[in-house]
Amino acid sequence: MSIVSMVFGSDIFVNLLMITLMVFSLISWGIILNRFFALAKVRRINKSFSTTFIHMKSVTDISRSSETEQTSPIGRLAMVGLAEYKRIIDDAKIHKSGITDWSFYLQNQFFMAQEQLEAESGRLTRKQDMGIFMLAIISSVAPFLGLLGTVWGIMVSFVAIGEQGSASLPTVAPGIAAALVTTVAGLVVAIPSVFFYNVFLHSVERIQDELDEFSDRFMLRLKQELFNLLYASKSGGVQ
Repeated sequence: MSIVSMVFGSDIFVNLLMITLMVFSLISWGIILNRFFALAKVRRINKSFSTTFIHMKSVTDISRSSETEQTSPIGRLAMVGLAEYKRIIDDAKIHKSGITDWSFYLQNQFFMAQEQLEAESGRLTRKQDMGIFMLAIISSVAPFLGLLGTVWGIMVSFVAIGEQGSASLPTVAPGIAAALVTTVAGLVVAIPSVFFYNVFLHSVERIQDELDEFSDRFMLRLKQELFNLLYASKSGGVQ
């Protein structure tokens, strides 16, 4: 009799535990493979767009970047920033006759633009950790399911000893096998889950740092260009 047949033929409760652990394993590896390639792609495109942005002559050149770069997290953040840039200019053109303090006006406009970038940055960061919380849940639950199977298998062995009146190997083997296999199964499911959870969490934090860094760099560029644009003429207004 093989170990597998002893485990799955011993008790329906152990079978349910093993099936649950197998489902958890499939879910965790699906998330692991998905996030591994997705986060690697995000980091690569983010780096590409950041390099492109440094060499842009104006923030308006963002709209001329490739579609792939624009769909990256930093690219999406840049598009939000570009929309804010255009909004500030449009508002200045509409209200230029009523603006008496351009410094106060720009300060408030920059504050609103910064708020928009921070909100978008948070939304983009949350999108990157999609499904990662499931790895944390699985890594926490799987060992306890394995431990539950261990306790249950030992209980089954003791019940069998009581019924048979003997502690022979055929009597205790199914219960002990179930106890050991469920313990191993729980650890096999939990260890990759907790490992990749921490790896992906670190990657998401790095992406968040990149978004925050780009947001600061973009705001600096936006202020420089708007100051040059709004104060280029002698009147200091928008033509």
